[in-house]
Amino acid sequence: MLPKHLPWLAALLLAGLAACSDSDNTFVPETPEPPIPPEPGPTLSAEIRRTEFGIPHVRANDWGSLGYGIGYAYAQDNFCVVMREVIFSIGRSAELLGEEGNVNDDLLFTYLNGDLETFEQEVIAQQPQRVRDLNEGYVAGINRYLEETGVENLPEGDLGCRDADWVFPITSTDIALLQRRQALRGSSGNGTFSQAILATEGPSDGGDIILTSEGEQQLRRAFRKIGETLRDPDLGSNALAAGRDITQTGTGLLLGNPHQPWFGEGAWYQAHLTIPGEVDVAGAVLHGFPYIGIGFNKDLAWTHTVSIANRYSLYELELNPDNPLQYFYDGELRDIVPVEITVQSRQADGTLVDVSKTFYESQFGPIVNFAEVSPLLDGWPLITGTILAFKDANLSTDQRGSDQYLEKASAANLDEYLDAISALGNPVFHEIVADRNGEAFYGDISVIPFVDQAKIDSCLTAPIGQLLADGTTNVLITLDGSTSDCEWGVDPEAPEGSGLFGPSALPQLRTTDYVGNSNNSYWLSDANNPLTGFPTTMGPVGYEGLQQFLRTRIGHIMVEERRQATDGLDDSPLFTLENLKAFMYENRVYGAEITLDDVLTICEGTAAPIGDACDVLAAWDQKVDLDSRGAQVWKEFWAVIRRELGNSFQNIVESDRFWAVDFDPADPLNTPAGIDVDDAANRDLVINALLEARGQLQANNVALDAPWGEVQFLERGNENVPIHGGQGTLGIYGAISSRLSDGGYRNPSSGNSYIQVVTWDESECPIADVILVPSQSTDPASPHFADQTRLYSNKEWVRFPFCEADIEANQIGETLVLEAF
Repeated sequence: MLPKHLPWLAALLLAGLAACSDSDNTFVPETPEPPIPPEPGPTLSAEIRRTEFGIPHVRANDWGSLGYGIGYAYAQDNFCVVMREVIFSIGRSAELLGEEGNVNDDLLFTYLNGDLETFEQEVIAQQPQRVRDLNEGYVAGINRYLEETGVENLPEGDLGCRDADWVFPITSTDIALLQRRQALRGSSGNGTFSQAILATEGPSDGGDIILTSEGEQQLRRAFRKIGETLRDPDLGSNALAAGRDITQTGTGLLLGNPHQPWFGEGAWYQAHLTIPGEVDVAGAVLHGFPYIGIGFNKDLAWTHTVSIANRYSLYELELNPDNPLQYFYDGELRDIVPVEITVQSRQADGTLVDVSKTFYESQFGPIVNFAEVSPLLDGWPLITGTILAFKDANLSTDQRGSDQYLEKASAANLDEYLDAISALGNPVFHEIVADRNGEAFYGDISVIPFVDQAKIDSCLTAPIGQLLADGTTNVLITLDGSTSDCEWGVDPEAPEGSGLFGPSALPQLRTTDYVGNSNNSYWLSDANNPLTGFPTTMGPVGYEGLQQFLRTRIGHIMVEERRQATDGLDDSPLFTLENLKAFMYENRVYGAEITLDDVLTICEGTAAPIGDACDVLAAWDQKVDLDSRGAQVWKEFWAVIRRELGNSFQNIVESDRFWAVDFDPADPLNTPAGIDVDDAANRDLVINALLEARGQLQANNVALDAPWGEVQFLERGNENVPIHGGQGTLGIYGAISSRLSDGGYRNPSSGNSYIQVVTWDESECPIADVILVPSQSTDPASPHFADQTRLYSNKEWVRFPFCEADIEANQIGETLVLEAF
């Protein structure tokens, strides 16, 4: 037998002999079949595992696939939420949702977003490739869920969209517009400014109004009202980062406690995102965002609180007397350009009608009209012969914001984190960070226009600019729009052309002690080491030397009590993971701690029919725990005090007569305090406030001494889940925003939302106890519709599995592998 390799050799020899002969029987070997090409691999591939309470852990090898996995997992829990938010963000809410939409909102954001092709070229195309890949993968995952599920099987319920005719596959441009809408919430999207942009109707007869001294006082009051509308006193956050000098273990500790909406725009969703060797990060994403906003990795943990620093400027334009659509700039005339926007609105009978609005654009931005604040601010021109334009620094953060979060997620130490945030992609937040080495950091490293005190002194206009600045503690600066000298300054550290302060110029503190913030300014980030010397534009609310929120005060006071172990949380001083969790759930009502004794003194000396309310308050534990009795009386009582004496912009009770001890800048945590009970006006105010509180509760069928857990609750299906915590304006650290209605404070809208307490030990795995108060899913049929809400009600936590062994030990259900070809 021939060896195996010889038969083909013999065949070749025979063929050669045949070729040398005269015969025509030429041997022609058969052409071999071409090899079968391999099957194309998936373009997107992600693995999704869920652990207890529905937390998805998404692993992929590239950014597009990571987006694909988190998009699909998120859609399983909240598809209808992101669908609604997309519709509002792309300016089609009135067209698709009819009366549930908002045609003015559609007009505004269609105008702000501009031509979509230009937006895609100038914004999306300028983002780093990994950001574009992440968003495109995210959209593909959401759309896959929709295709597999079908509109007819989407969730039902208040936030559901089963069989809705407004459901459609979304695009990455849609998601980019949703993300932009969020970035503008503190500027053009703020109700005060959006109304002013929409109220502008073009040139009109300004009349012959003369600004008298009485009119100036009216303007002063009106501008203070503008300041009050710039922030919602019910919304905010707490953050605390403890360094090694104030922890028992010598490692860092972080408490993140954002007070965000519970549902819809601005709400949170827990997730863990991993690309091996590139990023491994966990925490919470906002609805419609494929990256972690507040979270932690192996070495760092971070959180945010909303900053009320200046993000914009008004420019006062001197009009051409012969053409009100022109203004003077450096001695030349510039045109104001009309921009007509048309959207559609669905009528009750289902028909669509066009709705048009003309906006007016200067080189600075849109012309604004504050007529809703005061009729003295109406007209084009104003009574000063000028008009106002609005310049928004956050219209250019799209290119930087998303990638900054990806850089933070992969930071291996605090230096790398600080490098990440130096890009100035943060539109509106204080940054608070702790690391495993025991360092803590605070910084308002965010988008703030470069308007220093020298520019304010030389460019602030009169009288409008001065009155606005006084009424808003310089959060609203009105600059002279007739000269380039009053343009925003240039900082070489800031992005080119941005007109922002660079990161080194912004308030910040790196320490091994502690930093904390509860939405006041940077001033008392460490109450023992105040930050000073910054312009008011960087911290107008609770600026240097000004009275602080009650919530700010109790936060810092509790830190000092923990330092001394006088709080009853732990016999040993300093922080641990466990006592920081207990700190978060203390539920003290600081406003009552500093005034209730005086209220009861006034109670003793009156014949008014408030004895039952006074008795309840006397027995109350001055907390908002589920078994606290009387918190509802105090809540309604304090609301009257704030209505009469409150400064809503500064979020304080401001009075030279009310307080027994007036505010002292040298003792900002302990003052003001007490009620001056010798002042008859104060006694009358307290008695009337108790009468009104008593009447409000009785009218809404709420017993004065009912346990707090019976009157504040979240309805989840047929279950009322009791909710502890209370209004932050009462001086409650764990803030919950709720309104009185029949039967109590049902369905709080915001407050404690995603809470995380994070630390480290000698292992590679961070230790994170978390809670998502409204739970992961808005689908009433999901097992994760209310499971974490119940945990929160019981003051319990979820240990977030981060390392592989912990994920495997806590996995629920099967691993899902998603692939797209």
